[in-house]
Amino acid sequence: MECVAYVRVSTDEQVQGTSLDMQQKACFDFAKAQGWKLPKENIFRDEGESAKAANRPQLLAMLEYCRQHKGSVEKCIVWKLDRFARNSDDHVMIRAILRKNGVSLVSVTEPIDDSPTGKLMETVLSGFAQFDNEVRTFRTTEGMKKRLEQGGWPHDAPIGYIKDRTAQGVTTIAPHPEMGKKLTMFLETFSTGQYTVKQAIDLAYELGIRNGKGGKRTWQTVENTLKNPIYAGFIESKYTYGQRYVGLHRALISEATFNKNLRIMAGKQKLFTRNDEADYPLRRDFLRCGYCGKFVTASAPRGASGIKYPRYSCMYCKTSILGKKVSIASETVHDEFKKILARVQYKEGRLKVFKHIVLERWCDEYDEALKSVHQINVELEALKSERSKVNRKFTRDEITYAEKQEIIKDIDAEIADFMTKKIEADEYADQKEQIVDNAILFIKDPSDFWNRAPVQIQKSVQRTLFPRGLAYDFEKGFGTIELNESYLLLQKIASKDAIDSIVVATGGFEPPTPGL
Repeated sequence: MECVAYVRVSTDEQVQGTSLDMQQKACFDFAKAQGWKLPKENIFRDEGESAKAANRPQLLAMLEYCRQHKGSVEKCIVWKLDRFARNSDDHVMIRAILRKNGVSLVSVTEPIDDSPTGKLMETVLSGFAQFDNEVRTFRTTEGMKKRLEQGGWPHDAPIGYIKDRTAQGVTTIAPHPEMGKKLTMFLETFSTGQYTVKQAIDLAYELGIRNGKGGKRTWQTVENTLKNPIYAGFIESKYTYGQRYVGLHRALISEATFNKNLRIMAGKQKLFTRNDEADYPLRRDFLRCGYCGKFVTASAPRGASGIKYPRYSCMYCKTSILGKKVSIASETVHDEFKKILARVQYKEGRLKVFKHIVLERWCDEYDEALKSVHQINVELEALKSERSKVNRKFTRDEITYAEKQEIIKDIDAEIADFMTKKIEADEYADQKEQIVDNAILFIKDPSDFWNRAPVQIQKSVQRTLFPRGLAYDFEKGFGTIELNESYLLLQKIASKDAIDSIVVATGGFEPPTPGL
C-alpha cells in the first residue's frame, strides 16, 4: 500500500528546530509498523505556514499528487490533526478531496479511522483544533486591544516612527530621528492648502518620503498617511473598533493640523492648487528686461529630443542687434531670485516689531474665532443633552410620543442650525490660523516660503517686497533692489539698538536703497 504524509510547522523557530524532522520520522515509523510504503519523496513539508488557510503550497501539491495517482495512493498520514487544519470547514473540504481520490486520512497520535467511532473522533478532534485556534486568536486580539487602550502600539511602526517601549514595558513607537522630521514637514506643508493628494505624492518624494525601492509612493499610501491619526498622537486600529485613544508616543503634528488635512481632503477647506502659471511666477507684471525696461515673457520651447526648456525672454530685444542674450532658463532666474529673498532677513529687533504690529493683531482675531467655536460647541452639547432628557421623559411616561416628536423636531432644527454655524466658525478659525502660520513662516525664511507657496501667494510676496518689480540683465542677473517702504518704516520704529540689515550687498548685486 502506497502512502503520502503531510507535516507542517507555523513559525520560523519551529522550522529551525526539530519539529518537522520529528513529525517526518514519526510518520515514517508509523507507516513501517503498518507495513505501508512511504517513499521519502511522498512526504510533503510546509515550513512556516499557518493551518488557518487551505492554500498551503505543499498541501496543495500533496492533493494534486493524490489526484494524479488515484488508485495507487490509499493513505494520507499526519502526525496530528491540527497539523492538517485548524479550521473544521477546511478540514472537511480537504478530507472530501482525499476521499474523492480514494485516500483515507490517518493520524499517528490520534485514534481516527473509517469506522463510525473513528469518524466521530476525527470530527471532535478537528473541532477542538479550531476551538484551540480561536481561543488563541481571541487572547491575542484581547491582548492587543488592551495595549491599544493603554495608548501603546503593538503593530509595526508606521513610516516616520520606530518601535519602542515605555519604562513600564508597554510596546509603543518613537519618532524616527530623520524620517520623523520629514513626515512633520510633509504633513504641515500639506495643511497650507497648496496641494491635492496627487500633488502631495510629488511633495513627499521631494522631501525624501519614498517607497522601499526609492520611488514615489502610491496615491493610496499618501492618502492613508494624511488620514492616519497616529501622527497627531492618537491610537486607532481595527482592534479598537472605531474608538480612538490618546497614545503614549510623541505626536509629529498638532491635532489642529491633522483635522485641517482631513478637511482639505474632504473638500471642506479652500485649496490653492497649482497651475501652469506656477512655472513662471515672475513674468507679466514683475520681472523687467534690463535692456528695454519692458516686462519679460516666458515659454517652454522643445529641443531636438522633444524635451521642454522653460525660459524667460524679452520679446522686444534682439540678440542680433544688442549682441547680448535676451533669454535664459527659468530655473536660473528662480535660483537667483531665491538668493535675493534669502538676503531679506529680519533680525531680532525688527522681528519683534513685526510680531507686535502685525502678528499680534491677527492672533487677537484668531483668539476671538476660537472663542466663537468654543461657544458654539457649548451650545451644541447643551442641545444634545436636552434632546437626551426629552427621550428619558418619554421612557418615564412623563410626555406622550407626539409631544416627544414635536420637541425633538424643534431641538434637531436648532442643532442643524448650530452645526452650520460650527462649520463656518471652524473654517473662519482655520483661515485666521493659516494667516498667522504663513506669516511666521514668511518672516522666518522668505526664500523657502516663496519656493513652497502656490503661485497666487508667490506673486503676493513679490508685490509686497518689491512693489516696483525687478530688472533683469540676461547676462549679469538682477539689477538694483528696492524694497517696500513698509520695511523701511519697520526700521525707523525699531529700537536703535536693534541694528541689522535686511538686504546685504554682495558680489553680483548693486547696493540696496540707502537706509536699508
